[in-house]
Amino acid sequence: MNEVVKYHNDLNSVSFRSWSAEEMNLFFTVIAKIRDNGIETIILETDELKELTQFADKHHKRWEEVMVKAGKKVMNLQYYETTGRNFSIMNLFQEFTVNPDEQMIVVSATARFEYIINKIQANFTTYELEEFVNLQSTYSKTAYRLLKQWRTVGKKEFKIETFKRMMDMPDYYKPSEIDRLVLKPIMKELPQFFKGLKVKKVKSNKRGNPVLAYEFTWSKEQTEEWVDGKYDKKPNRSGKTVRKENLPDWAKKDYVQPKEVMLPKEKQDEFNKRLARIHANRN
Repeated sequence: MNEVVKYHNDLNSVSFRSWSAEEMNLFFTVIAKIRDNGIETIILETDELKELTQFADKHHKRWEEVMVKAGKKVMNLQYYETTGRNFSIMNLFQEFTVNPDEQMIVVSATARFEYIINKIQANFTTYELEEFVNLQSTYSKTAYRLLKQWRTVGKKEFKIETFKRMMDMPDYYKPSEIDRLVLKPIMKELPQFFKGLKVKKVKSNKRGNPVLAYEFTWSKEQTEEWVDGKYDKKPNRSGKTVRKENLPDWAKKDYVQPKEVMLPKEKQDEFNKRLARIHANRN
């Protein structure tokens, strides 16, 4: 599976409250599929989404429930933006229709929120979807997304209030419960993706030494200009070979965005008929 999730870092400020691991997998799979499509309506095949999310349950009813629950939460996702004295609240999607009979999900992003998915240029978070969906804990999934934003820095500190909000943990969790229920699964699953990952409590000097923040550190990823053939297999003195790096096409210096190709008329007609059936069933 070579799908790459790539989105604006502002999406990491959105709290995914009460989302299950399966629902998170579906949402970020949709993000991977619809990026670079603007606000146009996109039809996604549910069988492909099921495969990409590695949904193991063979019962179609369970898969339908995950799609519907994720869809309801998607439509309630809100992004808060403050510019000077202005404060805005925006939704992510204007449509997220689940149609089990047609085996499709129909998605379109809102115009105001489009830039978070598509206008990602220098300020973006990117990772392979397979790594994300294989994480079992929702705390691990959220920490993975947040730390990937700082992958080339190798350090990120979260104030305890922010950490609790972003992890969507109960407000009553004490440091001992955070250690056992939140940090333990994170430190079990994420070191394979963040070399040398460590977490340190930042404490106050006041009585009782309350925890003020959590500081994550790891070996930062090295970035440099890509050179074609840099990791091609080459014999060396020991007779061993050098590993070949499979860099995604979009990350290469000479990458050119493919031109959009119009669907054949029969495909366009089929698309429009399917949309018409969906909207007719909703009325």
